[in-house]
Amino acid sequence: MNRKILRGFIFVVFLIPFVLWGQKHYKELTYPSLGTIEMPEKTTVTLNNGMKLILIEDHELPFIKMRAEFFTGSYWGDPDDQAGLACITGEVMRTGGSTQMSGDEIDEELESIAASIETWINQVSGGASVSALKDHFDKVAEIFADVLRDPEFPDDKIELAKVQEKSAISRRNDNPGEIAQREFYKLIYKNCALYRDEEYATIDAITRDDIVNFHKKWVRPNGMVIGIWGDFKTGTMISKLKNLFEDWQPVPDPVEKKVTVPYQYEYSVNLVEKTDVNQSNIYIGHLGGTKKIGPNNHSEDYAAILMMNQILGGGLSSRLFSRVRSDQGLAYAVYGGCETRFLYPGAFYTHSSTQSGRTVEAIRAMLKEIRLMTEKPVTEEELTRAKEGWLNSYVFNFDQVGEIAARLVQYAYNNYPDDFLQQARQNVEKVTREDVLRVAQTYLKPDQVHILVVGNSSDFDEPLSVLGNVNTIDITIPAPEEKIEDASAENLEKGKQLILKMAEAMGGLDKITAVQNTYSRAKIAQTSPMGEMAMDVQRTVVYPDKVFMELNMPMGLITMVLEGGNARMSGPQGTMPAPEAVENQLTEDFFRDTIVLLKNLNERDIQFVEEASFSEKKALEIIIRKDDMMYRLFLDGETMLPLGMKYNTVTQQGPARVTEYFHDYRDVDGIQTAFKVTAYTNDEKSSDMLVTEFQYNADVDMSVFSEK
Repeated sequence: MNRKILRGFIFVVFLIPFVLWGQKHYKELTYPSLGTIEMPEKTTVTLNNGMKLILIEDHELPFIKMRAEFFTGSYWGDPDDQAGLACITGEVMRTGGSTQMSGDEIDEELESIAASIETWINQVSGGASVSALKDHFDKVAEIFADVLRDPEFPDDKIELAKVQEKSAISRRNDNPGEIAQREFYKLIYKNCALYRDEEYATIDAITRDDIVNFHKKWVRPNGMVIGIWGDFKTGTMISKLKNLFEDWQPVPDPVEKKVTVPYQYEYSVNLVEKTDVNQSNIYIGHLGGTKKIGPNNHSEDYAAILMMNQILGGGLSSRLFSRVRSDQGLAYAVYGGCETRFLYPGAFYTHSSTQSGRTVEAIRAMLKEIRLMTEKPVTEEELTRAKEGWLNSYVFNFDQVGEIAARLVQYAYNNYPDDFLQQARQNVEKVTREDVLRVAQTYLKPDQVHILVVGNSSDFDEPLSVLGNVNTIDITIPAPEEKIEDASAENLEKGKQLILKMAEAMGGLDKITAVQNTYSRAKIAQTSPMGEMAMDVQRTVVYPDKVFMELNMPMGLITMVLEGGNARMSGPQGTMPAPEAVENQLTEDFFRDTIVLLKNLNERDIQFVEEASFSEKKALEIIIRKDDMMYRLFLDGETMLPLGMKYNTVTQQGPARVTEYFHDYRDVDGIQTAFKVTAYTNDEKSSDMLVTEFQYNADVDMSVFSEK
């Protein structure tokens, strides 16, 4: 090593302790006052039809961008039995294209010129955005105007949007944190239409006519605010937008732009039982407020609430983080806030995730911190840190012209002053310890909170009931309803007799019901949106209630066990409880097992429906049902062997209609057994299964059912 470099390195090493010794502790750091923030010059124009334009010139880059907000939303526009209508309308406005260009044509055009157009509708507003190079703006703006004014809403794009929504429904119980947040907000807003679950039935109820009528009623120029910023001349841009929008006729607002949230403060303890997790997600809180808390829209209360949020749960130095997480080790994550929304009250909440065995302890610690906020003033040090943290992040609200323009559009849509944030800053600087205590005592109600826990109650440190009467929340996703023909006594008896004939054709009821287990190996070719996937499968069934499956897949070996109605799975990442969707599919598949049917004839409703055609053969259709599970079995009218079945299920893509065809019957120990099964999902081929080995009453290694 070069000696001079070495000597320099040693010098730096010796210097480090002196540098560190000279540095201040973070609590001793002080920050200079913020300077004046220069706002870009804006021009505001209101067209004759009521559309408001906010224009900001920014010539730094050759881009032009737009953002729109307009008066609509699921709160006002979605009937209860069509929850999802607003969302799908907002989606298909863009994906379906306009009467001038299809959605696919728009995609190609925009992709070729590096531009984008998006549309959406949420609870209390609709929105749209545009991004384009300056040279292509005129073309993109024409497309944008057509999408807003004259969307086509083609059936195929509506159906795609509905499939996407149903897919989201099918996955909504996968993430415990998302469950906790959703169910907490449903407790807060249970008496209004802000937070409603979309269901398969509500999505299926939406028609193209509903979407067209929704757009006609709710997407109007009056009340619409469009912000435009970028490389343009203001006068020229105003002329262009007038040409595109001013002949769009206004329509009276369907309702008043007002959101009502009926709420009564009360104490409640709520549980979402989730047995497949080892930690609890906890929410504690009640209704919060709007940003218009006091006179002139900007009382000191709003600024004081911001500081209360910072001190209680707003960062690494907050009380919740430093005391509940760091000092007591009670949470992996913990935070909180008192939301203040524009058009309706937000929620006050504290949230944490903790190990199951410390759930009640964590709840008590969180409640203690909420209560302490109302009992005595915060320290001067806490308030100073909170102010500095908020004020020093304040400048990032102004570091991009696009952020400023989007905020101005939001303020204009909600009828707030343009300088709302600047006034908030001024008021934050004035907040005192007494102000924080006053708003805590005014807005926090620690004895009237909703406590919500998503977790495995059998692992809690104490029963949740020590905190009060427990309301258990059912998050089961309602399955799509299938119309069932009324069953007469005659059809029920005929159905049972036909099943007995099927048993005789297969080898005899006594022989089949004497089966103790089955073992099979098969090759499966699975068709999915990502292409075809081949796998080898081994399946062992031990009656009355055990199933073991081993799937050798391209991504590795996966095993699944169903035992007594509970399922677990193992893979490269270890063993875990099976996700709810997997457990349900294993349970339903076991229910449809022919041997399970014949062993439990007296526990099934068996109903003859009619003679039908199935697999190009004359068939007898029978419904097999128990509680909320059912399937349709089709018997060969000549041989009485099963030809196949139909059933509804829920996949990761949402509800699905499945049809299975049974082929290639072979004699296995005197029992007729199908060696090939072909499945179609929603009328598209989804899998082929070829059995390579099948045994009845095999020598089973029962250790495969042991949890390792």
